[in-house]
Amino acid sequence: MNCEEFRTIVGAEPNTTRPDVLAHAQQCVECARYREEMQAMDRLIYRALAVDVQPAPPIELPKSNPRIWRIAASVLITALTVAFTSIWLLTPRDTFAAEVIAHINEEPDSLLMTSESVSDESIESILSRARVRLKPGVALVSYATPCTFRGHLSPHLVVQTEQGPITVLVLPEEPQRPRQYIDEEGFQGVVLPAPRGVIVVVGIGAPVDQVAQTVLGALEYWQ
Repeated sequence: MNCEEFRTIVGAEPNTTRPDVLAHAQQCVECARYREEMQAMDRLIYRALAVDVQPAPPIELPKSNPRIWRIAASVLITALTVAFTSIWLLTPRDTFAAEVIAHINEEPDSLLMTSESVSDESIESILSRARVRLKPGVALVSYATPCTFRGHLSPHLVVQTEQGPITVLVLPEEPQRPRQYIDEEGFQGVVLPAPRGVIVVVGIGAPVDQVAQTVLGALEYWQ
């Protein structure tokens, strides 16, 4: 089970006890947190709906008043808007993954398969701005440029593999987070905690885990 399947199931039934869902939650910190938040939202909605309505004596309804109905409709619409906004805010959205994919899509020329490589000197110059160094010869880097991501200038690399190009974002200014998988818009990837910040490795049908471990092991950070 991947993260997308997990969130689809839990989003529809937060308290499910399916063995595959529980097994995935034990292995993925982000999805476990998502399940807890969905369960909390489910309890909140249940409490909001569990109103003890006492039977009322029959009353004579007043004659229809258009102004009263307009006010009632306005109140109902406002209440529904607040309710749906609350649900939207309580539902975690993986905006980080979406931002990563959007950033990659802004530079489509970087995703071409090629045997050409960027020189070690150029890679070192780009990485040095983030106080990072990549051991030479560990991968065929076909693209290297400094990019602005979430307000910080960060190295953007592309590593070539036999299965296709893989994007590597070195984000030393991003807050550290647990290992996280990305599965959006046909891209698969992984976010890994680094000595400073994180690195993000994303591709399409390519060995992202292997490249992620290779690159992370070859990166040298300095203060």
